Formats: sequence, C-alpha cells, structure tokens
Amino acid sequence: MLPRIDIPEDRRQRIIDRAGHLADEVGVDLLACCPATFVAICEAFKSEGVELFSPETQDAVTQGMVGLHGGVAMTGVGTCGAVTAATFAISYVVGVSSADLARDGNLNYASSIPAVESVIDRFEEDYGAIDCLRVRYNRVQRALDLTDPDARILELTFAMYEKEKCAMGHPNFEDGRDQTPPARGARYACEAICELLALEPDERKVIPAHLQGLSPRDMEPQLKKVVEVLKEMGWGRPNEKISYRDYRKLKLKGKAAVERERLGDMPAPEV
Repeated sequence: MLPRIDIPEDRRQRIIDRAGHLADEVGVDLLACCPATFVAICEAFKSEGVELFSPETQDAVTQGMVGLHGGVAMTGVGTCGAVTAATFAISYVVGVSSADLARDGNLNYASSIPAVESVIDRFEEDYGAIDCLRVRYNRVQRALDLTDPDARILELTFAMYEKEKCAMGHPNFEDGRDQTPPARGARYACEAICELLALEPDERKVIPAHLQGLSPRDMEPQLKKVVEVLKEMGWGRPNEKISYRDYRKLKLKGKAAVERERLGDMPAPEV
C-alpha cells in the first residue's frame, strides 16, 4: 500500500502534463490505448520521484494490458482501453486488498467512486461513451471491425481524420491540451491519484454513508424472499444468448436491425 505523499501543486501539474505528453508518445510506439495510458501514468509520476509500481511489476502489468486494447482483444465491445488503464491505476492507489474485500465486500465502492468521478464521467462528457465501439462511432458515425484487415485500413483513416476523438497521436499537440483518449485518460487518472495520495491509506478506503451496508453479505437475508418470488414468476431470459457482433448491431442500430438478420423468429434482447 502506498503511503501518504503530499505533492505540491506545481509538481502535480507537471505530472499531469507529462502524462498527457507520454500517452501520445508511447501510444504512437505501442498503437495500443490501454498499455500506453498505463505506462504514461507510471512514468509521469516517476519523473517527479513517485514510484507507483516497481519496474518489474510495471512491465508485467503492461504485458497483460496489451490484450485489453480496442475494447478488449480488439473486439470493440468492451471498455475503452484508456478508461481501463486509468481505472486500474486509481484502484491500485486506493489500495483495497483481497483481505479487505473478504472482510467487507462493500469496499469495492472505495475504488469505484474516484474512478467514476475522475475518469468515467469526464469521458462520457468528452466522447459520449466509455466503450470502445461508441467512442469510435461518435467520431464520424462509423465504427468498423478492428479484426478485419480491410476495415482496419478505413479505421486508421478515420483515426487520422478525427484524431482528437479516438487516435494514438496528435500533430497539433500543445502543452496541457492533450486530445486523444490515452492522453486524457492518463491526465484524468493522474489528477485523481494526486488527490488520493494526499490522504492517509485508510482514508482512501472510506465510502459514503449512503453506500454502506450494500454488500451481498448484508443484503442476502432481505433479498432471499425477493429471489424466490422472481423465480416463481419466471423472470428473466437466462437461455437467450447474443454474440458480440449482434451486440454491436444492437447498440448501434437497435433491436430491429438484429432481428432482420436472424433466422426464424428469435427476438433480439431489449436495448
């Protein structure tokens, strides 16, 4: 667990700006939003003498994050890699351990709240979404299959056409005015981490009163009767499955578009 570290305002700003620069620079080399964002966060803090991870741990985590690029394994249906890396770094600094969760499962809110407030809400404002598919779609109302070689050519063309919305580099880069998702994700995460490091380790794990008592262990006795009633009613559609390609159509074009391409009369899930 990281100790309390008070970082003066001028150093904070240097870390934030450095993270934006590095995210673009590293992104051009790696062409992968998730590891680029993570490396930028780590190296920005390291430039001001704060080591979030040991070099060995940083390298190991970076390797794992390559597979989270492009909405998880280039499928586009998962979360933007920049958001994933930023949330990972924030959660690590909050410091909720497996032992903490075993004692109180409600502590997952401690890591979630600063990530939502610092990164996710701001990404929604910037890009209209946090999932890779919609971030790219909102760029030019096109989002292609990243695993299709032909479509990949067009996707890179769109990335060059609207760099500030989803791309790995920006030629009109100005200090403190980073535009790409990795640059913004790294900057937003660094802001949050600076705030968290100013707190004592135990203070980072405090959750608001209105979210306390919501762990499964706390709620299970009250919910058992509700579960039995729902089972009797046959609530839900547990046997229905949907592929990620159908899910993508569902999100972009609605239920009717999926049903038109399905054989027979199998209905599509509700949006």
